[in-house]
Amino acid sequence: MKKIKIIGISLLVLLLLACIYSYTNMRDRHPGYSIDLKIESKEPGVMRAGFAAVTITPEYMEPWNDMDNNAPLPSVIEQTRDALLERIISEIPAGKLNGLNHQQLLGMITEEEKEIFANGHWRFTVDNPALVSVMRHKGQEIFPFWLEEKGFHKTDMSVSNENYDYEVWQKEFPAGEINLGINGFDLHRVVYFVTIGPVAGNQMPKILHHSPARWKVTPMEKGAYTYNDWDELVIEQLPEELEGHILFTTIRGRAREAAILNSFRETTYPASPEADQIVLTWCDDPATTQAIQWRTDTSVDKMTIRYRSKESDKQEFSEAPASQQLLSDKYIHNNPVVKHWEVNITGLQPDNEYSYQIYNSDSGKESPVYTFRTAPGEKSSFSFIHLGDTHNDDIVETVLKQAVKEVPDAAFLVHSGDHVNTGLFRDLWDKYLHSGRDVFPRFSFVPTLGNHDSQDGLPPTLYTQLFMLPKDNACCLSPERNYAFSYGDARFFMIDATGDIEKIACWLEEELRQTKEKWKIVVTHFPPYVEDNSYLEIRRSWCSLFDQYHVDLVLSGHAHQYFRSYPINNGEVVTDAKNGTIYLSSVVVEPRKPEPPSEKYNEVYANKGGLFQVIRIDNNTLDFISKRFDGTIIDQFSLKK
Repeated sequence: MKKIKIIGISLLVLLLLACIYSYTNMRDRHPGYSIDLKIESKEPGVMRAGFAAVTITPEYMEPWNDMDNNAPLPSVIEQTRDALLERIISEIPAGKLNGLNHQQLLGMITEEEKEIFANGHWRFTVDNPALVSVMRHKGQEIFPFWLEEKGFHKTDMSVSNENYDYEVWQKEFPAGEINLGINGFDLHRVVYFVTIGPVAGNQMPKILHHSPARWKVTPMEKGAYTYNDWDELVIEQLPEELEGHILFTTIRGRAREAAILNSFRETTYPASPEADQIVLTWCDDPATTQAIQWRTDTSVDKMTIRYRSKESDKQEFSEAPASQQLLSDKYIHNNPVVKHWEVNITGLQPDNEYSYQIYNSDSGKESPVYTFRTAPGEKSSFSFIHLGDTHNDDIVETVLKQAVKEVPDAAFLVHSGDHVNTGLFRDLWDKYLHSGRDVFPRFSFVPTLGNHDSQDGLPPTLYTQLFMLPKDNACCLSPERNYAFSYGDARFFMIDATGDIEKIACWLEEELRQTKEKWKIVVTHFPPYVEDNSYLEIRRSWCSLFDQYHVDLVLSGHAHQYFRSYPINNGEVVTDAKNGTIYLSSVVVEPRKPEPPSEKYNEVYANKGGLFQVIRIDNNTLDFISKRFDGTIIDQFSLKK
């Protein structure tokens, strides 16, 4: 009996110890747990880890902005390119950088760098022998250096779409890994694309892994598109031998991964220790917050915003510390890296004017004193300014100054996209923000994205780094690219016209459904009714929601013309604006299209640039006027509720 008791007690002790061990090692027992795992290879593999020894297959995620909009780490090719750019800038005088030719560049590249450029662009793993076809644009003058070195041969075949013709280069590979090189060191935007098919006598290989893996993989056939940033451009002619092969779509932005030749730039407005490029935006409630951002060179370590109510100018300033990040553009030989600073001031009083200045904690220097006004808490009247398609043109400064001169009490400025010619080039943003140096520190700026602000399928990283905006990522949207805000009795919906139409429709419908404000205004770059049959997918997904929830006004750009539609509902013109939506497009730069927009849909048209619009909302009335910078009135109308 005693022996049984001892055995029983021993079993209970063992059971208790097992329970304690299990409890203390449960995942949810330690909500702050972390795992320090070093994965040596980016290739998928099997490993066992953790208390339960669960099988894990790691996934190598391609570099891209994360959901918090943090920029990715550079790829190996981009790191190699950046190091090469720095070396070239240090060895070649500034005036001769863009005179560097292909042979000279190859002479400057080490064997290790050449290996990376020749193998790091595309990676595939196949389970059977594979026939790899590279479709190279016939108009590319500088030949990819690695193509013949790897044993590819040019065939008699060709592939074409509406705009371009491609040579077909082929090589057979055994089962295993296949690595292909860069499009070239020139910035040739018509990049090559790849198909994989079977070697004669073998079955179609399975693609076990490929990188980059973020784009569509589809059968090679007529009607298939090759560039994800231009899916209207589809294959029209291809040889029978390639039909049914596996097509790996790409983006034209990949031309920039190793672009070096004739790619160096100089900014006219380099950074200094003094704060410049001061811009007001909102990333939260306009009635109680104010976001402020600016730039310095890299010598400054600490900065703050000092602010106080203008009614209490004798009181001491409150102070808010600024966060910082480095913005790097290695192509700008005279100012490759700058510091970008930002602060979001919270806890402000509605409808109150504040004074603020930027304080350099290192030097003790202060910026000039500027002012901003928070939004009213109640639904009072207000005016705002609309701009479209500035493209960092010389006329931008004139238009901005004239607009705020005519409406000095404007609550904010909205921009319907295409701020600069190439949103990937920081020197163009330097020029653009310099143009607004007298306006952006005093009037809150509310931007949207245009196709030039995020080009060739690449993310608008500089845009999202430069402007603090609401980080709404509902429906899996990237933050700061689509957002809504309220001001007075109006709700504004800022839509990224270059984004995923269906995901945006998901977000937009929920936003519209919850809107209680009297007026609904959409700002988006592409004008849906510029032509009789333009932007049909946007009409189907977005304009149908505008009809359902009665959006009053849609402000756009892109067409480089001014036009205003009749009221439209369900794709048809209606007589009363109370039953439809008015669409209009404007432009700051000089117009480029002599032909007018759709006469079926549009009531007013002017082939003029240098324009801005002033919209005033006062209870049940919306007054609209469009002007040229010289004071000429282009258009005006009113809406009544």
